[in-house]
Amino acid sequence: MKKILGKMLRYYADENDRTGRMKIPIAVVLVEGQIGDYAAYVGIGSDEWIAKFGDKLSFEEACCHFPGGQLKEELYRK
Repeated sequence: MKKILGKMLRYYADENDRTGRMKIPIAVVLVEGQIGDYAAYVGIGSDEWIAKFGDKLSFEEACCHFPGGQLKEELYRK
């Protein structure tokens, strides 16, 4: 199993909810690679599921979820 280094969780409105109160949790998990690198993946589900099947984010988009210089481009998996 891949080691999860960090997580950002945000809630977004669901068009199918007519009340406007239901929000869907969208998670971004930062996952450690095998050679000391890392990458961020986004999805809906458990952290482990997202780490395995989520959509990989570009370095630029990952920085939106992990701001303030937390990520180093030279360590981000291409």
